[in-house]
Amino acid sequence: MRIANRRNSRKITDENTADSTGATKIENSLTSAEKKFLAKENEFECRPNQYGNRWRRIVEMIKSKNSRDDSSDEEQDASVNESSDTKPKTIFGVTSVVDDTYRFFLGKDYSNYYQKDFESIEKFDEDYIDRKLVPRMPWHDEILVVLGEAARDCARHFIQRWNIHKADKHRFNESYPYLLPKTCDDDEIFDTSFLRSILPDDRPPIRVDAQCVRSASFWSCGICTVERSVENAYIHMIENAQHFIYIENQFFVTIPEDAAIKNHIGDALYRRIIRAHSNKERFRIYILLPLLPGFANAKTIQAVLYFIMRSINKGEMSLYQRLKKNGVSNPEDYITFYGMRNWDILMGTLVTEIIYVHSKLMIVDDRMCICGSANINDRSLQGSRDSEICLVVNDVEMIDSYLNGRKEKVGLFCSSWRKKLFRLLLGIKNEEEINVDDPCSDEFYQYFRRIAQQNTKIYEEVFNSLPTNQIRKFTDVEAYEKRSKLKETDPQTAYDKCKKIQGFIVEFPIEYLADDVIMPKWNTSEGIAPILLWT
Repeated sequence: MRIANRRNSRKITDENTADSTGATKIENSLTSAEKKFLAKENEFECRPNQYGNRWRRIVEMIKSKNSRDDSSDEEQDASVNESSDTKPKTIFGVTSVVDDTYRFFLGKDYSNYYQKDFESIEKFDEDYIDRKLVPRMPWHDEILVVLGEAARDCARHFIQRWNIHKADKHRFNESYPYLLPKTCDDDEIFDTSFLRSILPDDRPPIRVDAQCVRSASFWSCGICTVERSVENAYIHMIENAQHFIYIENQFFVTIPEDAAIKNHIGDALYRRIIRAHSNKERFRIYILLPLLPGFANAKTIQAVLYFIMRSINKGEMSLYQRLKKNGVSNPEDYITFYGMRNWDILMGTLVTEIIYVHSKLMIVDDRMCICGSANINDRSLQGSRDSEICLVVNDVEMIDSYLNGRKEKVGLFCSSWRKKLFRLLLGIKNEEEINVDDPCSDEFYQYFRRIAQQNTKIYEEVFNSLPTNQIRKFTDVEAYEKRSKLKETDPQTAYDKCKKIQGFIVEFPIEYLADDVIMPKWNTSEGIAPILLWT
């Protein structure tokens, strides 16, 4: 198989976006064909390539308009603020700290789930939040591209799903035809010219062994048995990990011996740590999660967070408490949880927002990985619920590296992917700053934790950021939010502190609301909803 991976943007502001007046002028300057295109959003579904080309042209027009208006806008903003003593303290003359590679987020691409959920999605080119007041919620995702037999298996899975739903819901609707797999020669299957045409010269496709795994059942694929090969693959990889495990996932809901939670990922992690502790092995697990579930409704966030915290640290059956009960006095010698956050300047004011981790990725020992659509929860792993597909990758092209201080052979694909992610999280731009080759070493493990702790401390001091370990009860939230924020009392000092933030990594607050009941009360719609909805 030939394989490559990509990532999404983590920018939180869009400083050069035109206002409503500018947008009207731009729309008036479009051709009749482009106006027709904007009026027919469904064109996107039929002709995505044409959509992309025309959208890029509109972006270029906005850039051109903004470049002409920048100087006059800055002068006007400065004069207005100089004459006003009642406005909040702001920072002027300071440009965005993030490069301009991903500068524009048009219409509903500029979004923030924590503030407001999507509405009127058919009007994709219209804003639904005020981008002058609300920072964008950045998105972090990890995906891959595969060619070869594994790609053919992915296509057949899609065909299988399509045909079963065609037969069930649209049997006599000719607009939805049955699909048949195409026949092709082996030369066509292994043709890498497409990947080579879109990848840089210094990043050619990498040869790997790959296998599709699924969560599937009768309702989703028409098969008579329930397939849980995604969960089986996760457990197999965890049990056979020798040095380290790195996980990125949107959820972490896995409570052993729980009547409602059925998956065994948490139990597999527990057993692997106990084995390492008994054998006195140096073994590391890094887990990256969203700092909060991605919902605008506070009680929905509480419901999901309730099960995540019970999986990590809250309650006798949580991972940390089970480890402590069985002789691991400090679980963080082996496993640590992290989140991502970013900051920027919006309309002269410092702002911050959580980077929403949406990835479903696990890398083990820099030799094998699994990536796809499955979250770590029952919905994705039980097979009979959500339909999921993932790709298990084992490297065949090996390079020299170090693990646990010893020279080892690691996979070219998995190791390069993991190293790029660690450099991203830690803000490492200089190869000599710190070596990310060995994630097991005490030096690197402590460095990773120290950067996360330092970044977290700055965010809490400057922004009073939430969630935080400083809040253990709901009653503490109001007092915490009323505390003076450095970004308001001394914005220049706050800005200087923010410049010391390295990368995007922060601590996951495992003690957040630890002394309170997070689950919504029974007299709320979230409290009476079936537990299956949150797990």
